[in-house]
Amino acid sequence: MEEELLKVGKKGVTVIPKKIREAAGILEESRVKAQVLPYGVLLRPTAEKPIDELAALPIQPRGEVLSVKTVRKLREKIDKEARKGR
Repeated sequence: MEEELLKVGKKGVTVIPKKIREAAGILEESRVKAQVLPYGVLLRPTAEKPIDELAALPIQPRGEVLSVKTVRKLREKIDKEARKGR
C-alpha cells in the first residue's frame, strides 16, 4: 500500500482518500477507532455487526477438521508410542 500525504484542516478535519478508504473497508458515515501509538496515529474501521461480518468472510476449506474424534486418534497414537518406549 502506498502512502498518501494528508492535510489536517481547521478543527482537525482530515479527508481520507477514496482508494485508502476502499482498501480499508471504510464506507461513508462509518465509524473508525483512532489510537495514538508511539510512531503515530492508527485508524481502524469499527464493525457495526461483528458477528455478521465474521460470518460473511470467505473461508477456505481445510483438509481435515480437528474434532474430538481426531484428537482421540492422536492421543491413542501418542499413548502407543509412549508404551513402546518403556
